[in-house]
Amino acid sequence: MLGGDSACTLDIAYAAESGSRTTFHQGQQRVVLGADAYPGVGIAARSRMSMLACLAHALAHARRYLRGYDRPVGLIDEAETSLDASFELALNPKDRRDLVEDASDQIARWLKEEAEQ
Repeated sequence: MLGGDSACTLDIAYAAESGSRTTFHQGQQRVVLGADAYPGVGIAARSRMSMLACLAHALAHARRYLRGYDRPVGLIDEAETSLDASFELALNPKDRRDLVEDASDQIARWLKEEAEQ
């Protein structure tokens, strides 16, 4: 279980499966840990995030959903979720910076897509 009062189940069954993704399943109140939770070698914040930061992001999706945020998954939702996750008490300063930088990256991508439309 994750998250204390706003608990959800942590499913690790797919963590070692290549290409699996960490996701929050709203209807089941379940976070699925995917292989993407492990830090990568990319320069983007999302690819170098620690597993704890990745889990904080997924848990923030769960907490936001329980607070009534039922937005379509998209870049703005991802940015808001990363900012929300950055306040998790268990995170160290690097994890916080990575989550805030991820939020900035998601907003920049959204702005670019909007400008291209």
